[in-house]
Amino acid sequence: MGIPWSELEGLELEFWYIWDLDEPGAGVNAIVDRFNRENEWGITVKAVDQGLVLDPIGSVEEAFKEGLVPHVMLVESSAIAGWYDDGVIIDLTDLLNDPAAGLPPDEQNSFYPGIFENLSITGSDRPGMPFSQSLQVIYYNQSWADELGYHLPPLTGEDFLRQSCTFAGQDSPLGIVLSPQAENILSQLYAYQGILLEPGEDQYQFESPEMVETAKDWQALSKKGCGKGIANYPNPMALEMEFDRFNTRGTLMIMGSTEMMAHIHTGANQTGRADDWTILPFFGPGGSKAVASDLQTVVVFKTNPQEQLAAWLFTRYLVSPEVQAEWVQYSGFYPTRKDSLWFLRDFRQENPHWADGLNLLKYSSSIPLDPTWNTVQLALEDAFEEILANPDLDLQDQLEILAEVTAELRTKSGE
Repeated sequence: MGIPWSELEGLELEFWYIWDLDEPGAGVNAIVDRFNRENEWGITVKAVDQGLVLDPIGSVEEAFKEGLVPHVMLVESSAIAGWYDDGVIIDLTDLLNDPAAGLPPDEQNSFYPGIFENLSITGSDRPGMPFSQSLQVIYYNQSWADELGYHLPPLTGEDFLRQSCTFAGQDSPLGIVLSPQAENILSQLYAYQGILLEPGEDQYQFESPEMVETAKDWQALSKKGCGKGIANYPNPMALEMEFDRFNTRGTLMIMGSTEMMAHIHTGANQTGRADDWTILPFFGPGGSKAVASDLQTVVVFKTNPQEQLAAWLFTRYLVSPEVQAEWVQYSGFYPTRKDSLWFLRDFRQENPHWADGLNLLKYSSSIPLDPTWNTVQLALEDAFEEILANPDLDLQDQLEILAEVTAELRTKSGE
């Protein structure tokens, strides 16, 4: 980058992160402390937890308006496209590919491709680096399924639909609880090999054949009585309450994030013993599989060249396989690099349900990286909630309305 290493000596960086749980917070501090002790450039990083308020992203953006920005931040990827458009964070492409300070091609290739490639804007600008991820999956009661005659979990879309409809037409139990969260809808769309927003394009593809098929699947499950939407959605507590249904054999399957693993307590069922369970991907035709990923991303803020280089070097350290593996053990999230698994052998053995998710990482793709996504996803969720509530709804009309609404949202956001 044309900057002598000596100009980094003594630089102090502020690192913001959003995490208000004790153990992950302690993990961040341990990771930062080691960088401060061991980095060869004399850089010092101060970690600041921004997650101790009701609306941390809102609080952070208020700080931006007052001219307060960190040097580097760990944040959910849904926030960063707007920040990049506003010129608050920088494109990391040149730093990533710099022969002295960047990551060589073999290390870049160690990231899961659906994550690394999708973390771009306009198809080439890279506003952040993927640090960790959670996955949208289907929780599946293996013990109960075996008793019902299903000796293998679903392997195809046809298997999934057949098992989902085990109790078709009954009020209880259910085959599957359908959660109209945008990430679940995206998982099903990705399983159909659909794309919601092409990098560099400005129009969401809500009327694509793959989105139509996704909507048809959800509508059919609801109409046949194979699955039902979450009661009281979008009450934030609704999903936790529905996991109680899964725990008590009220449903064979339920959609949710891997962050919900702590809510699985299948010993509460009527058999008096804990059921074995696992997590599955979403299924499409021909055996295709997918899971949508919520990324935790490291971004570098616009300051001066020396501080940006120092922030990048800290970013490079954070996304290293060793640090990713350490963070997994504090947070329960999943890594974004395949080579981090070498450092997780003991953790995998000690956490077999978490280890089930490792088989799904190759199917993961991230949510659209677009400034309008946080608003557009609400419209998508409303549309699918309506599809579940009214299974006779005309899908083509519903998706056309969704496309019109989101086009208007994008127009307003660009004004």
